[in-house]
Parts: sequence; structure tokens; C-alpha cells
Amino acid sequence: MGVDWSDANLAGSLIGQKLAINEFVAYLSFSPYLQTSGTLEVKTVAIISFALCGFANFGSIGVVVGAFSAISPKRAPEIAQLGLRALAAATLSNLMSATIAGFFIGLA
Repeated sequence: MGVDWSDANLAGSLIGQKLAINEFVAYLSFSPYLQTSGTLEVKTVAIISFALCGFANFGSIGVVVGAFSAISPKRAPEIAQLGLRALAAATLSNLMSATIAGFFIGLA
């Protein structure tokens, strides 16, 4: 993704919080690092911000699966099977956006 090795532990922890809990908790954990200047590089802040920006987490997938299952109860098992695939695709999309942002910031 382009995060410095010194910040990789923090970035991984925040992305894990986003995936397991939600993006709001991850942003709350991220905010003290933003308020302290010089703690993180600008590129790292941008990459983490892009990686946290999205609804790729278990709670959001549960809401989507529940809503679609209510609309079409007969297809609920099929919808539930696609939930984890949707979570994986959404997570990869978020991480790809963060990687592209890191690439372009690295060019500057």
C-alpha cells in the first residue's frame, strides 16, 4: 500500500478495527495521531484515511444481507453466501483506493 514500515503496525491495526468493528471506531482510534503533528508522514495519513473510508465491515454486510433477505426471503441462503464475497470485494476495493492514493502522493 505504501505505508512506511514504522507505521505499518498502526495501519494494520486500524484496518483490522474497521473490518471487525466499523469505520467510526477506527477513525476515533486514528484521530489522536492526526492531532499530534509529526507523528505520521503525510503519505501514511492519506493512505490510512483512504483505507478507512468505506463500509466494508461485518456489520454493514449484515445489514445488507438482512435487507435483501427481507426483500426476497426465498433467496436468503444465496444472499447469505454472497455476503462474505461482498465483504472481501469491498475490502479489496478500499485497499486498492488507498494504494492508488499512496502511489500518487508518492509521485509528488
